Amino acid sequence: MLAWPRPEAPPPPLPPASAVAGSERHLRPDAGTELDGVRAYRRGDALRQVVWKKAAKSGQLVSRDTRAAGARELWLDWVGAGVAEAEGRLARMAAWVQAAHHAGLAYGLRLPGHEIAPGLGDAHRRAALDLLATY
Repeated sequence: MLAWPRPEAPPPPLPPASAVAGSERHLRPDAGTELDGVRAYRRGDALRQVVWKKAAKSGQLVSRDTRAAGARELWLDWVGAGVAEAEGRLARMAAWVQAAHHAGLAYGLRLPGHEIAPGLGDAHRRAALDLLATY
């Protein structure tokens, strides 16, 4: 039997996604109009960028990400968790995994000595929570 860490409540905001090296795109006159995906909502995002259907379904705000921004990856990183003790970090990272999953965002997980590449879906979520449980 495996016990996943209890997610931090209320869930903290997801960390910002980082640009993928070499993925910068040149701006075109129509840049910013073609949907490339979604990312965690950031303060200052225009309300028209919010994906309201996902927000209503998951309870988490996400914004449209356009091709003009280049490819981005969401990494849930042990070092960037911002909590001193291990149990607190595990709780925060479990909350992030759940929030990213419910928002439909691709995310990767980094723990000291372990890494799960960015992905989506229930199997990816279970693998991430299993890794947190056994860490």
